[in-house]
Amino acid sequence: MSSQTENGSPELDAPVAGRWPRDVLVVRGPDAVSYLQGQVSADVVTLDVGQSTLGLLLAPTGKLEGVVRLWRTDEHVVVLDTDAGGGAAVEARLRRFLLRTDAVIEALRWECVVIRGPGSTDVDTDGTGAELVGLGMWPGIDGMDLLGPAVSLPPGVAEAPAELVEALRIRAGWPTFGAEVDDSVIPAEIGPWLITAAVSFTKGCYVGQELTARIDSRGNNVPRNLRVLELPPGVTAAVGDEISLAGEDPTVVGVVTSAAVDPRSGTTIALGFVKRSVGESAELRAGS
Repeated sequence: MSSQTENGSPELDAPVAGRWPRDVLVVRGPDAVSYLQGQVSADVVTLDVGQSTLGLLLAPTGKLEGVVRLWRTDEHVVVLDTDAGGGAAVEARLRRFLLRTDAVIEALRWECVVIRGPGSTDVDTDGTGAELVGLGMWPGIDGMDLLGPAVSLPPGVAEAPAELVEALRIRAGWPTFGAEVDDSVIPAEIGPWLITAAVSFTKGCYVGQELTARIDSRGNNVPRNLRVLELPPGVTAAVGDEISLAGEDPTVVGVVTSAAVDPRSGTTIALGFVKRSVGESAELRAGS
């Protein structure tokens, strides 16, 4: 199921499938698409039926309120999925500006199965019960995501336990609601890949666009950046632990926002925001 890279990090050598809890909403009505066009950072109007895209929900100040994927399933219907636990916040945010809009928002009790690893995009998903199938969103790893009211794992693909799914999510640097996604975060702090994947700079106005556009025009220089940390064997870390520069007199440069033990190696993998002044080659430590 996995092999080792040169630096010792486990690497998948075949696809695995596991469950990834998601909150799912549907926005439907004659104004659904035009309404979302003014609310999210992605260009929803240009989506053809059957297409999906990543988008950001921002506060008027430009701070991050949610990372969503938008699936245009009909001319006047868009399905959104977001991190488990974040659906209520996304729904509340969308309802905030819904006045005099001919569209309704409804929560769906759907499931999500993720397939990750080399060859995952070639897996046969027929018979899984998925109503929506799209490329995985996590950067740097091949994947497919399956959503629907009742989705089963594809036959013949190794099952990934929840611990492995979480470790893969963290290793890819994918942010999650309440950890790396909250109203203190500027989207560019997550990484340039998120801006490229989720922001249209040609679509016109949407809530919170000014700060994102201004930061982009300045080269996306932000006070801190999200980093992936792989801790040495035997070292554990928890959310809230300080991240510091290694050395006899360590300087605190960040804080752990997510952490999980990779069941393939037994090592802890973590995410955390680190000060921009800290170089990519700097040796960091966290936990105990």
